[in-house]
Amino acid sequence: MRVLVVEGTPGASVRAVRELERAGHEVRRCHDEGHASFPCRGMVEGGRCPLEGESVDVALLVRVAATHAPTAEEEGVRCALRRHVPVAIVGEVADVPYADWATVIRPGADDIVGAAEAAAAAPLARHTSAARHTLRTVLAGNGLPTELAEAVVERHGNHLHVLLSPGVAMDPMVADTASVRTVGAVRAVDPYAGIIDVSVEQPSTLPCC
Repeated sequence: MRVLVVEGTPGASVRAVRELERAGHEVRRCHDEGHASFPCRGMVEGGRCPLEGESVDVALLVRVAATHAPTAEEEGVRCALRRHVPVAIVGEVADVPYADWATVIRPGADDIVGAAEAAAAAPLARHTSAARHTLRTVLAGNGLPTELAEAVVERHGNHLHVLLSPGVAMDPMVADTASVRTVGAVRAVDPYAGIIDVSVEQPSTLPCC
């Protein structure tokens, strides 16, 4: 797993980087260690933003000070959120300005790796809502019940996987329509995604209990 590590203040992420690498994860940074918060790697000559070109699975923000105002060092969080990369926040999380957008928020530093892994594995809320709405719209348009229809969208690097669970048998043409329209709906939410892969779970494959 590739983790974009962001620190609220210089030096705040030393432990997080060590623990992530020990767990086998790859760490990416917006700035070289010890360098100023501006310019970032994406702005220097010959540099490259870690959110461009390669797959970052999750962004991890480590805070050691409670402040509602974003710090200059935290700009990478805003970039990650704009690209719909899940964000985990650990450390001093009181009054954190990104609370409404973060996927995981955990006070303290007892489970830094677990917080990052949980955020990376969590379904994407906005994408999932768009996929569910699209599936139910297609079902209703074909005279099928919508009460049991669900969808889940998960991120794997820069790719998205959509699982449609209509809760009712669909003929292949309806399933294809739902898949195509769902890709469009999810793409509208997230234009930065790479491949958007859709699977349709028919009732015969659903668990019995």
